[in-house]
Amino acid sequence: MSDYSLTNTLEWLNGNMHRNYPLLDSAVPVDDTDEHTLPSSFLTDMQLIVPYVEGLDSSKFFISSVVRQVNSWLVTIGYTIDDSDPTTKVGFDCAISGPIPMDLEYTGADLDAHTIELAAITTTPAPLSGSYTYGIPEAYAAMRNLRGTLYIGSCRDLDNVGALQFSYQATPVMPTCVYIETARQEISSIRVVDGFGTDATFTDDVTLRAGTGVKISVVGDKVAFDIDIDYMKEQFNAMLSSEIGNAIRTINGMKPADDGSFTLTGMDCTLINGAEHGVVISNPCSKPCCDSGGEDSADVKAALDQLASDKTVLENYYTDLATKINSMQSRLSSLIASRK
Repeated sequence: MSDYSLTNTLEWLNGNMHRNYPLLDSAVPVDDTDEHTLPSSFLTDMQLIVPYVEGLDSSKFFISSVVRQVNSWLVTIGYTIDDSDPTTKVGFDCAISGPIPMDLEYTGADLDAHTIELAAITTTPAPLSGSYTYGIPEAYAAMRNLRGTLYIGSCRDLDNVGALQFSYQATPVMPTCVYIETARQEISSIRVVDGFGTDATFTDDVTLRAGTGVKISVVGDKVAFDIDIDYMKEQFNAMLSSEIGNAIRTINGMKPADDGSFTLTGMDCTLINGAEHGVVISNPCSKPCCDSGGEDSADVKAALDQLASDKTVLENYYTDLATKINSMQSRLSSLIASRK
C-alpha cells in the first residue's frame, strides 16, 4: 500500500471512529441501566422499508434492544409514539433481526455473513412496560409488512454483555436509514383473518382460488365470493339419497316452497288429517247420517219392520175384501137373472 493510500485510510478511520452511524451523531447509546454502551463497531449500517401509515415519522425509530441468545445476538427495532418524557417509553417494538453469530468479526472477507435480515414482529402485541408493547398495534397494522437489513461489523466488543435495553433518546436511528413508502391506492397486501385461527398476510403475486362450494366473480373493480347454490343443492340431494333414498321433489308436478314446505288445502266436502307417515283425505259429505249398529239404527230398523208388518196386514185385508166383493157380484148377477 502506498503512503498516500495509507494516509487517506488512516484519515478516514480517524474521522469516522467516533461516528454513531446508523444512529444519530448526537446519540449516546447507553442502556437503561447506565452500565453498558452499544459499541460503535457493532452496527455499521441499517436499511428499513416501512409501508405507509398516516402520521408515521422516520425519525422515531430506534434500537430497542440487543439480546444475547445461546450462540447469537438478536436486535430489536422500536418505534416511539411519544418521546416527550425520557423516563417513559411510549410505543412498540416493530422489527426483529435474524440471529447474528456471536463470533462474527469483520476480516475483509465476504460480506454476506454480516448482512442480517430484519422482519416485522407479527405476534399479538404484548405489554412490556407502561405504554410500550412488543408487537405492532392494530392502528399501525400496515407495518406488519415492513422489511429491512442490518449490516454488522463486529460482535467482539459485546463479549461481556448479556442484554441491552435502550430508550429512544439513547439510540435514535438516522431518518435516512428508514424509507417510508408513499401512500398508494393500489393493494400492497392482503391480510386474511377468520374465526378458526387463520391470520396470514400475502404480498407480491396472490392467487385467489375458489374452494368447495364457493364461486368467485369479478364485477368491475370488485371481487365477489358467493356460495355455489347449485353445487350445495346437488351435495344436499346426494346426502339425502344416501341417508333416506330418493326424496319427494314434486307432488302432481308442483314444487315445494323455498323453505321446503308443501301445503295441502281441503276444499268443499274435503277433510285432510295427519296420519303416521302420511295424510288422510276424506269426504265428510258422503258419510252416513247414522252409525250401523247404533241406537238410531235399531230404532229405524224397528220402524221399518213394523211398516212391513202393517203392509202385510193391509195386503191381506184388501185380498179378503176383493174376494168378498167378487162373491157378492156373482150372487147379485144370479139373482137378477132369476127374476127375468
